[in-house]
Amino acid sequence: MNILECIRTRRSIRTYTDRHIEEETLRELLTLGVKAATGSNEQPWGFAVIQDREEIRFLSETARAWLLENLDAYPYFEQYREWLDKPSYSVFNHADTLLLIYGDTASHWYVYDCTLCAANIMLAAHSMGIGSCWLGFGEHVLDTPEFKRAHNVPGSYSLVCPMSLGYSKGKLPPSERRDPLVFSWQKA
Repeated sequence: MNILECIRTRRSIRTYTDRHIEEETLRELLTLGVKAATGSNEQPWGFAVIQDREEIRFLSETARAWLLENLDAYPYFEQYREWLDKPSYSVFNHADTLLLIYGDTASHWYVYDCTLCAANIMLAAHSMGIGSCWLGFGEHVLDTPEFKRAHNVPGSYSLVCPMSLGYSKGKLPPSERRDPLVFSWQKA
């Protein structure tokens, strides 16, 4: 698949098969991810990879419970109450793999750099037939000092992108997007 087709057809995938993503494939995705542009060449990214389904299930339940307890503080999550109320709902999409991208906060550009890294990984994964989804619901559970200690993430790193990865159960049509909103286009 060429890069233009990859960009045009990539979708957030939330249903995966049981097929396991091999370590070699994940290492290749990480290597492609860190080819991203980086401010002042600081390369502030770091990763945690979780492929233990029981831990992913536990983290999902913990995140779901936290979100339900804190909906009042985060009104933008209210639209997801129906999902969160279902005991079978998985914050991490019942994925085989959870990839967490952290950025070193010593870099002014860590959020930008890690976001570019995540985009590389998502596009590379799509080109390999692997689906991905950026998981905004995971940020409060996966960036705690306790979680970071358990996964050897230095305290100076902050979570930028929690991402589920897995082989998609189906193929989705390309996403619909509005035309680009151009504020100005100055020509000579």
